[in-house]
Amino acid sequence: MRSERQELMLRIIDLCDSVRKRGLDPFDVEVREFFDRLRELLPKMRKHEEIYLDIQAVLGLADVVFQQSEWIKHKSSMLYLDPLLIMLKLHALPAKDLAEVLARAWHPIIDLESLSPHGIKEGMDYWKNLPSLDERWRGLDTTEVLTGEVARRELARMGILSDEDFTALLDKNWRELKDTAGEQGEVSYWDFISERSFEGTVVKAWLVSFLVSYGYATLELKPLEDEITLKPLSKPQNLECVATFSVPIAISRDEWLRRVKHG
Repeated sequence: MRSERQELMLRIIDLCDSVRKRGLDPFDVEVREFFDRLRELLPKMRKHEEIYLDIQAVLGLADVVFQQSEWIKHKSSMLYLDPLLIMLKLHALPAKDLAEVLARAWHPIIDLESLSPHGIKEGMDYWKNLPSLDERWRGLDTTEVLTGEVARRELARMGILSDEDFTALLDKNWRELKDTAGEQGEVSYWDFISERSFEGTVVKAWLVSFLVSYGYATLELKPLEDEITLKPLSKPQNLECVATFSVPIAISRDEWLRRVKHG
């Protein structure tokens, strides 16, 4: 029956064999600790078998040290910096050298800006010497604009609103949007509002804004693709259940001409 001393030496021998035969990292072997254990066991050994195992264990640990040396030579020839070597280098550096390395490598990404007393005084002087609003408005040319209700027939004459009921007009454009979207369920915003005339395009965009605001359709923005997509809903949604938001879309004559030219 093997003793505890024999079991320990056999484990050391097997571990050392794993370094050479199975590629185990030699630095995973606690060589110093195992030598200390063998030194404690040596005076207690009486059998030739135990002394033979002790010799094999010592030779195995010596081979591990050799493997560590070869590993360091190989990595150093490849200019490889192992974390262990870096740590040893850091421990060897004096505090002054470490501070110099930190100062050279330090690139802060956050800074703090603050007004100087001189800048604060300049700001106070500016607001103190700023003329009143009445004085600043006095030198500007202004024109009085009279506003009032635009007659329905005037909107019809301008082509902004037809004589048919506004709700029926929205319903008509909603059905047109669903037919255009088809099975895909969506259509390009610009393709849908584009008409033969610039005025007709503006009117179509105006009606689409109400379709989206009243819950007949949704608008999806794709900034990366520079696209705007319209998706008609199967039925108008309750406005209280719809998260509404404003999306300003500029429609200039130049933009309309460009899109008509390029399809």
